[in-house]
Amino acid sequence: MIKFSTQPGSHERQLARRYNNPLFSEQRRSADQSDLIQAQQKDYQEAQSFAEEFHALLQDVSSFSGHEETDKILEVKQQMDRLYETCVAISGEHENEKQGLIRLNEVIMNAIRTAAGNDALAIEELEKEQQARSLHLQLLEYPIIVDLLRPDSVIEEDELLPSILSGDIASIQATLSLFDPAQLEELRQQSETLQQRLVDQGQLDESLKARFTALQFSA
Repeated sequence: MIKFSTQPGSHERQLARRYNNPLFSEQRRSADQSDLIQAQQKDYQEAQSFAEEFHALLQDVSSFSGHEETDKILEVKQQMDRLYETCVAISGEHENEKQGLIRLNEVIMNAIRTAAGNDALAIEELEKEQQARSLHLQLLEYPIIVDLLRPDSVIEEDELLPSILSGDIASIQATLSLFDPAQLEELRQQSETLQQRLVDQGQLDESLKARFTALQFSA
């Protein structure tokens, strides 16, 4: 029996999703202690890299004079957005860093607004961007979405549907908002095949039925 961490990173999280989970193939659902250690080591390395980049960002911002070029400000904002996505993906407790990045974003956005002056079009675009960012941050509260949006996603293509269905109803519905109609239709077709396999194996319990229903309704 594998004992998973209480605050895992992306690699361990995906291992936990697969472990003894009938939604996955028999090969994918098996794991042992060595698999856990390997996943935890990857997550630890990512956490270490994040800590280094986060402190470097703080040093960079602390040296701002208040008269930086717009290109420099936008460069820092892009780095900050990327670090936030990393922050919510890595193992361990990082609430302080998470809140710090949110506050830094507010500082950066204020600087961009100041640079925009009275440019109505630029201000409108900034408002749209902030609305989109707010929605994005809400989606990043779901671990499955965090893991899917990684540039080097830990979720293999053939693990996509089982991984989505491994979450609760709210998580499933939020995750499906990432896909276009064609992708949703493909997931729907895959779900029919997977659901029939579970029926044939006598593994489709009430909890799984509810999740499949949420998937079909959302699609």
